[in-house]
Amino acid sequence: MSAVEEPQFWLAIGILIKNYHALNKKIFEVVISRVQKQQDEEPLCDSTQEELERTLRERPEKRTCRGFRIGFKLLPKKLKENILATAFVDFQQRHYRCQIASDDFEDFSVRLDGGQLEIDSLQTGRWQEFVLKPKLLSWSQSKPDETKVKSLGLVDVEKYNDLYKELKQKHAQRLLQYWQTAQESTDPLKFIYEDLAIAAYLIVLWGQTQTEPKAFADLGCGNGLLVHILNAEGYSGYGYDIRKRKLWSLYPAETSKSLIEQAVEPNSFRLAFPEIDWLIGNHSDELSPWLPVLAGRLNTHFFLLPCCPYELSGAKFQRRNTSISAYQDFLHYVFKVSEQCGFETLQDRLKIPSTKRLALLGLKRTSKDTQSMENFVQEELQKYKIGDPKDELITIKLREKEEIVRNCTKVDRSIINGLVLKIFRLLLDSHEDSWSGRLPMRDIAQTLTKEELSGIKSECGGIKTLLRNKHEVFQFCGGDLIGIRKPQMTAVPHPRLAIKKRDCFFKLHHPLGCPLEDSECTFIH
Repeated sequence: MSAVEEPQFWLAIGILIKNYHALNKKIFEVVISRVQKQQDEEPLCDSTQEELERTLRERPEKRTCRGFRIGFKLLPKKLKENILATAFVDFQQRHYRCQIASDDFEDFSVRLDGGQLEIDSLQTGRWQEFVLKPKLLSWSQSKPDETKVKSLGLVDVEKYNDLYKELKQKHAQRLLQYWQTAQESTDPLKFIYEDLAIAAYLIVLWGQTQTEPKAFADLGCGNGLLVHILNAEGYSGYGYDIRKRKLWSLYPAETSKSLIEQAVEPNSFRLAFPEIDWLIGNHSDELSPWLPVLAGRLNTHFFLLPCCPYELSGAKFQRRNTSISAYQDFLHYVFKVSEQCGFETLQDRLKIPSTKRLALLGLKRTSKDTQSMENFVQEELQKYKIGDPKDELITIKLREKEEIVRNCTKVDRSIINGLVLKIFRLLLDSHEDSWSGRLPMRDIAQTLTKEELSGIKSECGGIKTLLRNKHEVFQFCGGDLIGIRKPQMTAVPHPRLAIKKRDCFFKLHHPLGCPLEDSECTFIH
């Protein structure tokens, strides 16, 4: 293990101070409440978090103080009361000590001695060795990312966490029962906890910015869960979606009557309720780039959590900047649209189960020049030559009301079987051991004809989905590698004999047959 230099040590401590929750999954967030500076033998004097962070980054010879005393709160995910803690930074001793006022958490200290981290804690050696030390070593090698959006940077984190816990206590169990009654196939915990978190965020944001809505409209509201939660918390609002969902009829009357089955056609959409002064786009797909436009036209605020990337035209998003991720590229595009619509656009990172958690907000208008906004929109649409460019209203590609099922079940079975057998034989031939053949996805795709690829791409997204659906034959071996999945006996036999319905693929097609006996295999021999 390479030695840790002093600047690296204090870099890691600086990250630790703000990220104790990365060491303990019971903690939601850390809030620094007070910073005091120690000047040699003088009494402690008040300082700021900014001065603390700046001093931690300074070279040792440039520091003018002995250390800092830091008061902070640990915000637990489940416990009702927040936990007080105190930390001490001692530059002379190269020592950091944390004292936590709770029986549920242990105090600990970290010292840099001869380039090595010395950790003292009453917690188990496993926590020190496999949690704390690896994190500190990783943080010591990190580089500050000034461009990264801070999580929950626009709201009071303590108020948010308290409200989120309260909403979970009030609503989660009842919402889960709705899911079970409707026999929804989607993951209830993911949707329920995510929309409870978004509701908590909006309620705290509205209170802090004094922008509580007279009424809101959730465009592309899907299952209507966010509308229901906000209605239940006393906020008037409506949800629009092109298709009614099974859950809609299970909500109380005040929510059910607020969910409207209607396509949001951007050129012609008008609010039926003039009191609406907030637009919400919660993973609203094709409508995402239109949220700032509609908010500009209707003179409302907006909250947008973009997900799948689309152009204003409704076409799939075309990359502008390949040096960044596709998601970041799309966010930059929507940010530009928002600015063109005259909004002072803010960004925030939510703490939700979804990987798409960066939100854009329009709370203030810097300009209300609607003509320049409309010119920009028309120019964007004309790039795709949709409709007649001379028309005042250019046709937008909307989602169909009937949801099209796109998976391999819609592809002719003979085509699927032929492709599976072809790919299987490619893997067999790629290695002398008939069970060890592996090939990159790209090599597999290049051996297939255009007709074979297009036959499945239009229905299930391509060859990758096909291989995942045939998981009993193929396995993903890390990176882009595809291999043959050798049949294995089930670790714990099923207590009841299952009825075998399909022939064993390996018995029919592998040169060595199936390695399992008929009684061991879950397929027909």
